[in-house]
Amino acid sequence: MRVTSIQPSSIQLNNSSAEDETIKALIEPYKSVLDNEMNEVLINSSAEAVKGQPESSLGNLIADITLWESNNILQKKNLPLADISMLNNGGLRTSLPEGKIIVGKIFELMPFENEVVVLTLSGEKTLGLLNYVAKSNGQPIAGATLTIIDEKPENILIGGKAFDITKTYRIVTSDYLAGGGDKMRFFSEPISYQVLNVKLRDAIINYMRTENKKGNTLNPKTDGRIKSN
Repeated sequence: MRVTSIQPSSIQLNNSSAEDETIKALIEPYKSVLDNEMNEVLINSSAEAVKGQPESSLGNLIADITLWESNNILQKKNLPLADISMLNNGGLRTSLPEGKIIVGKIFELMPFENEVVVLTLSGEKTLGLLNYVAKSNGQPIAGATLTIIDEKPENILIGGKAFDITKTYRIVTSDYLAGGGDKMRFFSEPISYQVLNVKLRDAIINYMRTENKKGNTLNPKTDGRIKSN
């Protein structure tokens, strides 16, 4: 459907059934299109994905998707790949069901217009990120593993290698968190800041569509990437 012209009119809102029907007639074409879009099945999931701490099947899934999709974009742009993706538990607004996952469910999961960004951080600021993860008893991350001991990160691996505070690391997150949302102050004054021009929600939808076309399903799970002792 394409809007070709707009004709102004006024409708008085009262209890008249005739006028109610007029309103319904005006809305129906747009509602039908929206319903069709929101009810599109993106992919099937082998299990329900739910929030939890220190890690969760939902947090792991969305963090993994974010890192995967972002690195695909970076690779096409001939830019350095990201090492870690980090989101926040509060930003995941619903669980994902076992079975069919529709577009509307992803809008429920991610109702905000957050953009995906990539920041290059010093080793010290990256440690600040990991300290935040530990102190908050876990956040959705991918690309890193750690053990929380007395609210501090220990046994840190990034990309399977021991964390090195003298190195820089590339972090994928949302523009909201990169701006200091949820008190993530370690993102301030990064070495570099790149906008990927894709909404986080759209990246998730694109991943699911692509995997579904390959005949794959989602397999949300916990895998011990964050342990708490």
